[in-house]
Amino acid sequence: MRFLEDLLDNFWNTHKNNAGVAYVYGHKLSIAWVVCVILAIVVGFVYQGKVAMFRGIAEASETIISVPSATEIVKVHVVPGQEIHAGDTIVQINRPDLTLRIAELTREIDALEGRSNLSSAEIDQKVADVKANLETRRLTLTAEIRNLEAEYNSNKAISAKLKSLSNSKSQSDGNDAMAMRIKSLKNELALATKSANEQIALLRGSSKLQKASGKNEAENLKKELEEMQKQQEELIQIAKEDWVVGDVNVRDGEKVSSFAPIVTLTHKSPTLVRGYINEQIYQNMDLGEAVKVTTLAGTGKAVVGEVVGLSSRIVAFPERMWKMPEMPVYGREVTIKIPENNPFLLGEMVTISETSGKKLKKNENK
Repeated sequence: MRFLEDLLDNFWNTHKNNAGVAYVYGHKLSIAWVVCVILAIVVGFVYQGKVAMFRGIAEASETIISVPSATEIVKVHVVPGQEIHAGDTIVQINRPDLTLRIAELTREIDALEGRSNLSSAEIDQKVADVKANLETRRLTLTAEIRNLEAEYNSNKAISAKLKSLSNSKSQSDGNDAMAMRIKSLKNELALATKSANEQIALLRGSSKLQKASGKNEAENLKKELEEMQKQQEELIQIAKEDWVVGDVNVRDGEKVSSFAPIVTLTHKSPTLVRGYINEQIYQNMDLGEAVKVTTLAGTGKAVVGEVVGLSSRIVAFPERMWKMPEMPVYGREVTIKIPENNPFLLGEMVTISETSGKKLKKNENK
């Protein structure tokens, strides 16, 4: 600072005869203020609507194990803080209502299939009875027709030999009556055959209809049974990927209400950051924008994250981010997705700053 003063004094002594230099030197305080104001305006214009840096907390995405109905805990296989891997058993659950419903569906399906088989047998028996009655009626009518035809042919032969009686009206009337009787019996046989065939067709049609109806009902029950059995298999909760057990909210033998959290699982390393921007500062940030996340101390390699969520209302900062106790701070919450391979600890406070790229996807494409 002393060096600058000496430098300015030497410059003044050298150029004090210059009117311009003398004017500037005489109004140096005013000119300094003007320069500061101009610089402030320029900086404000360049960074308007921007926050160069804000803070957040590194967190991991969670999954909560729960079931949609009242359950009973058989056994819990994990403890809080335990690392589990894909294929590990987490908890065994029992649902008495599910077991009861599976038994009911099994009985209903068996009964329905039994009734269907019984109905088919009954219809087949009725068809056989109709055929038997038709055969009996056919034999009776056929025998009677055969006898009448024999008698009719005999009468015709006698009439041909007795030419003297060929014009006899009584003989002619008798033959005509017999012919009409034979024709009537043949019509009766044809009608009986047609009626029996119609009865058989109707019985077989009703059999197909009953089978189709029973089949549809059985298929619906079987689908429900498959769904119930699938839910029963899910009563043994098995990890599908690597997790860290967060909270265990139940004990062995405890009864749990529907949708109550049983076990909470989190990832081992943070997968997102919840940042908080003070409400007194306007932040022009967009979804998909790239940001840089570092530790508070600024050590270690920075991680590039992507803004995936912006709150639409003002929320309270976490208590640990208050500058003074009992003086809450409010602002806007920003959710940032970060790669799983990162140096942060769960719950660690981090610093978030803007990067030169506006959109993470654009940077990746480049």
